[in-house]
Amino acid sequence: MTNKKKVLGVDPLSWIKQTKEDLNDDDFLEKKEYKKTATPLPKYETYEVKLTLRLNDDHLDYLTKLEREIMKNRSPKNKKERITKNSILRAMIESFKEVDFKKDEISDELELKKRLIKQIKNDPIKPF
Repeated sequence: MTNKKKVLGVDPLSWIKQTKEDLNDDDFLEKKEYKKTATPLPKYETYEVKLTLRLNDDHLDYLTKLEREIMKNRSPKNKKERITKNSILRAMIESFKEVDFKKDEISDELELKKRLIKQIKNDPIKPF
């Protein structure tokens, strides 16, 4: 019997990295430890969903001016992270989650806007 040389070598798939299912517990621990010491991800990479939002020129101008004003009017101690249009929109969404308004029979976007404004104006802002 002659030894035939394998054309593809010992393990032709050795270049493929292991998947999570293939890793044992020790490998998971090593990965967790690595993540603790690794450089943290930029904030924008921590969000899962990318959303396309249609705006008119006035909306975009407002966001741009607000972004610039916020960035310009900060002291060095408050420059922890960059404030972007996305940051502003996420903050607005988070803020509106706290606004309780009448949600029934809203016929269009204008009606929604009116109700939100009415509730915000009627609800006094509590100091921090």
